[in-house]
Amino acid sequence: MLSIGDFARFAGVSVRMLRHYDSLGLLSPSRVDPHSGYRFYEPALLARADALVAFRSLGFSLEEVGDLLDEGRTPAELAALLQRRRDELRSQIEADGRRLGEVERRLRLLEGDAMSTLTYTEKPLAALTLTQLTDRVDETAEVGQRVGPLFGRVYGAFAAAGIEPSGPAIGWYDAVGDGMSFGAGADLGGKRVDGLEVGTLPACDRAVTAIYRGPMTRIGEAWQELARHVTDSGLEFAGPCREIYLEMPDDADAWVTELQQPVK
Repeated sequence: MLSIGDFARFAGVSVRMLRHYDSLGLLSPSRVDPHSGYRFYEPALLARADALVAFRSLGFSLEEVGDLLDEGRTPAELAALLQRRRDELRSQIEADGRRLGEVERRLRLLEGDAMSTLTYTEKPLAALTLTQLTDRVDETAEVGQRVGPLFGRVYGAFAAAGIEPSGPAIGWYDAVGDGMSFGAGADLGGKRVDGLEVGTLPACDRAVTAIYRGPMTRIGEAWQELARHVTDSGLEFAGPCREIYLEMPDDADAWVTELQQPVK
């Protein structure tokens, strides 16, 4: 038998944690001396201790660890618990990635790394009849993670119908209260495709436009720069903005997108 100190050393945990695990019924000593109160552990318990530490390192709560260590659980039940934790971790990584991108964006703005290469042009915009899918979010920060899959569904429907759009992909965005409505599609001249909608972006007499070169991860900065230009020019936003994806090579940094903001 191992003393609690030796067992803690071999298990890679503290004596205090071993006492805590014992109080929770997760890892009890093999014997407790009735006179001294000293705890002793069979070496075979090291395997349980190792599993306990491993599950805790994966982010499971102590209650969940108790379930995972339960000898009555089948391999299928253990696999289901691990799969659920895997999915939670993936969601957390995605959320942390978005937060990291936002932190980096704000750092670039603080350091003055704005879209200073943007050149603005004012022009009228023609009406567009889009074969598209639309969506709405309550938080504008959610748009980025929703619009990409939306385009994927649209172009998947085009492919299934044997259609190769001759023009660029087009996205539009319209603030609605605290949220945002948006659409993804292409101008097929009003042609209908199974599973898709047909909608019209109205013509406007005046719009501020700019060519943005770079990845979608930084397009928000370009829109912020364009918005400052609009307000500094004494203009007002007038209707949904558009993104015209002029060039979309495999290298995301080489994408070319025209930003179009109707104004008055």
